[in-house]
Amino acid sequence: MRRPAKVLGRSSRCGGFTLIEIMSVIGLIVILIGAFGFALRDNAGSSLTSAQNTLGALVGQARAQAAVNQTEARLLIYAVRPPTGDVEKYLRLLQVFIASPQGSATWVPVGSPVYLPRGTYFVPTATTGLLAAGVTWPTNPAPVSTPIGTGPNPNQPAGTAFNGATTVFFVEFKADGSLTPAANPYIKLAVTTGGLGTNNLPAFNNPFAVRGVLIRPNGAVSYVNEANGF
Repeated sequence: MRRPAKVLGRSSRCGGFTLIEIMSVIGLIVILIGAFGFALRDNAGSSLTSAQNTLGALVGQARAQAAVNQTEARLLIYAVRPPTGDVEKYLRLLQVFIASPQGSATWVPVGSPVYLPRGTYFVPTATTGLLAAGVTWPTNPAPVSTPIGTGPNPNQPAGTAFNGATTVFFVEFKADGSLTPAANPYIKLAVTTGGLGTNNLPAFNNPFAVRGVLIRPNGAVSYVNEANGF
């Protein structure tokens, strides 16, 4: 007489999960949800870091172009306020230009124009009209930029991203990579977070979410990762 197959052990092993297995899956789900939530919360911080890195890289590019071409170089920031200016470009569009030939008033673009990440903006010297409701910007020390110049659009070929811009902020470097004119003790370039206000102007929403770079007279660059570092 043939004995029946013993399948109970095998069936009970394959037909369900143990308590440890269930708890492990739940724990993994909790970790994944937490990581996803952290990524969402840190999105603004990531954008701000990206904006700071972009700013530092463009400063380095301007210095390099000055040295390679043995001429003056400028990093320009679009500064025509809406409604006259372009909403997308205002305090977000940056590009390197060089004087051609050296010492001339004609400035030509080098490379492509660059936009800061959405939700981040260059911080001008004065924040008047650029603050979100209820936000007070510190004054001592003030996390703002001190670019070398605020001036009319330099002469440049038609069709550039800055064509028609009546106002720009800029920093200028000599052929040896130093600032011109020399700053004392350094130039501050800052970026911050914000959204668009009802008047289509940036609305800076956090005076403590400010990062940027310091440029010394010799052109050396240091990164600033705290608002009070300015």
